[in-house]
Amino acid sequence: MENAPVSWLLKLPLLPHDPHLIHVNGAVVVFLFILVCSLAAHFILRKEPEAYLIPSEKLTVVSITDVIIEGLYNMVVGALGEDGERYFSFVASVFLFVFFCNFLGLLPMSFPPTGSTNTTFAVGFAAFVYYNVQGVREHGLIGYLKHFLMGLGPAGIVIALLEMVSHLVRPFSLGIRLFANMHVDHAVVHSFSTLTSWSQWLIPVPLLLFGIVVCTIQAFVFAILTAVYVEMATAHEH
Repeated sequence: MENAPVSWLLKLPLLPHDPHLIHVNGAVVVFLFILVCSLAAHFILRKEPEAYLIPSEKLTVVSITDVIIEGLYNMVVGALGEDGERYFSFVASVFLFVFFCNFLGLLPMSFPPTGSTNTTFAVGFAAFVYYNVQGVREHGLIGYLKHFLMGLGPAGIVIALLEMVSHLVRPFSLGIRLFANMHVDHAVVHSFSTLTSWSQWLIPVPLLLFGIVVCTIQAFVFAILTAVYVEMATAHEH
């Protein structure tokens, strides 16, 4: 491993060159990539909005993006109901960030930021803060705290304490689930690619295709769980 080539993520200017911080470099790269794409889309749509009202019949970057965004929108609205549009931007951002972090690990000499618990716990904590803030905004602080009593009044104090503990565990459960799946997926690809000289080119091909599926599914699971937590925090008793 000492003679292994250095990842290009550790050669980027203005970023740490410490291998222990490679996940930080990867997360910065993903963030900047999403930011640049978002700004480009904003200026393109603002300049010629009428040109993109009707989807193109041809397979273009715009048409592919439109399908992805529509799929994300339907997922969020399906999980949160009519109010899902209010939370779409955050849940979609979580999906895109996790997806590209996962996908970064499939590139040569790269490393997935989600292959480190520092990244996965951070995203899980962001989701935790977001859905709790939305719960307080929807019910008020007192109303949101009463939400933990499950409508049982003073008799639900014990249940409320257990529910609070389960909420505190959620950022870590989200992070561990994502980390474990991505770590195993990339470890399998790396292990098979180093078996023999010919396997370095032949075996990784189907594994990389499988890796793309895994990256997408894990991002979807993380986003849908975030949406479910938002729905639970903002739901009203009937």
